Amino acid sequence: MANQVESKIEDFAFDYLKNYYSQQYATGNILVGQNEKTKRGNTADGMLAFKKPTGEAFLANISMQQSSSLVGMLINYKKNGLGKLRLLTPLVLAMLCFALGKTTGNVLVMLIAPIVVAPLGFMLHTYLLKKYRYRQLETLLNTVKQAPADEQWIGLSISSLVLRNNTLAKTLLEMCQQKGLGLITVGKRSKIVLLQRPQNKVSRRSDYLSYYTSEATIRRALNEDHVLRVA
Repeated sequence: MANQVESKIEDFAFDYLKNYYSQQYATGNILVGQNEKTKRGNTADGMLAFKKPTGEAFLANISMQQSSSLVGMLINYKKNGLGKLRLLTPLVLAMLCFALGKTTGNVLVMLIAPIVVAPLGFMLHTYLLKKYRYRQLETLLNTVKQAPADEQWIGLSISSLVLRNNTLAKTLLEMCQQKGLGLITVGKRSKIVLLQRPQNKVSRRSDYLSYYTSEATIRRALNEDHVLRVA
C-alpha cells in the first residue's frame, strides 16, 4: 500500500486538471506538456492546451516548483507564527531606556519611557515581520505569473491540517484571488482539493500559445486533433 504521507502534487495535478477542463469545455483532446519554455526564457512546470468549442486555442499552466517553498512557509507559520524573537524586542528596548535614564539621571526616561517604547517596538517588529512574509508570498506568486496562460494554477503538496486556522494560508488564498491564480492541493489521502479557481485572462496577442517556443508543435497537434503528451 502506498505511503499516504508522500503524496505529491506532481502525481495528481495533470489528471485532475484534464478532468476539470474536460467538464468545463466538453473536450477530450487535451495536450499535456512539462517544462515548456517561453520565448523570453521562463518555464511553465506544466501545461495543458486544447481547442475550445469555438475553435480558439486555450492554454492553462500549473506551477509546482514553488511548492516546497510555499509549503515550508505555511508549516513554519503554523508551528511558530511570527516567531518568538519579536518577544525580545520590548524587553531589549525597556532595558535600553532604563539604562539610558539611569546614566543621564533622568527618572522619566528610566521609568516611564520603557512603558511607552517597549509596546511600540513590539508592534513595529510584528508589522515588519508581517510585511516580510507578505513580500515572500508575493515574490513566489509573481514567479508563477511569468509563464503566460489563459488560466494559471499553483499546486501544493500539503496537509489540510496545515491550512486550518493558519492566517498565512488565508493570506495566500487572498493573494491568489487578487492575482487571478488557481490553487489546488494534495494531502495525505491523495485527494486533490480545489481551494481557489483561476481567473480567465485575455491575451494581448491572438492567444497565449504565441508566447512559447513549442508553439508550432502544439498548434499542429491541436489541428490534427491528436491526443499528445509533450515531454
